[in-house]
Amino acid sequence: MKLLPLRTNLYHHDEAILPFSVYTVGTENQQAMTRLEGFSSKQLFITFSGTGAYRPIKQDEWDIVLPYTLLYIPADYPHEYLPQGQDPWFVGYVSIIDTHNNLLDKWGFGGEPRQLYIKDPSRIYELIERIWNHSGPYYDKWLVTEELFTICTEVLKQSSLDNKKLDPGQAIKFIRYHDQVVDNASRFLHDHLQRDFTLPELASHVGYSAKQINRLFQKSLGMTPLQYLQKIRLQAAALLLTDHPTMTIRQVAAYIGMEPVYFTRLFKRQYGLVPSQFKSSLIGNNS
Repeated sequence: MKLLPLRTNLYHHDEAILPFSVYTVGTENQQAMTRLEGFSSKQLFITFSGTGAYRPIKQDEWDIVLPYTLLYIPADYPHEYLPQGQDPWFVGYVSIIDTHNNLLDKWGFGGEPRQLYIKDPSRIYELIERIWNHSGPYYDKWLVTEELFTICTEVLKQSSLDNKKLDPGQAIKFIRYHDQVVDNASRFLHDHLQRDFTLPELASHVGYSAKQINRLFQKSLGMTPLQYLQKIRLQAAALLLTDHPTMTIRQVAAYIGMEPVYFTRLFKRQYGLVPSQFKSSLIGNNS
């Protein structure tokens, strides 16, 4: 199985016609990830090899994600996951925008996470690759939706009867902006906080030129897209330091996709304290 780099169909979304559509698709060696506000759409993760661990935010125990399992995570569901062991955690993923009355809820992809055993992962990979081939710059909404429908039915067909349901957590709603283009771009940045993007790369995912997306952000939010990314990264870091006081500064920086020294400098500029002082102030307030 080969790596299929992230492809998005965000700016192609046509909710007037299709009941659901693919937002992102690909495969990767999954790294540690914390999503304090969840992901803005429903996610399907299929583990092809290696092992991972998953838990809702504020749940003490981790749920182990074994090979040949599908992990479903609802939209806007705060969570974190990380690889386990020495081998890479190789996963395929499809995120789904469910537009018409939560149609997928009736298939078991509703408000609670769940794990399903997959008997034929090669078949699921084949379907993910088909979606990937017709996504991004090669988008075909009819083929993509057809293959997405096939994945959902294939998963239900293959999954065992004793599927595991995970405990639900409290969702934190994603804040959207009125301007549709800025909404799409800010959604993408929130969902991929740990990735580095240039302005042209962001624009290509959203379907506008770099000049247009920069102008629209300035008009709607009073800042550029990269300034906005920096802002939400620092907000996420402050929340991590507050809710996870045992995390090191290096770990927090890694979670938001920054180098520690650069992160420390920007954090002090934003909050007036370096991260270590910020942590100490929290401990002092709680003592």
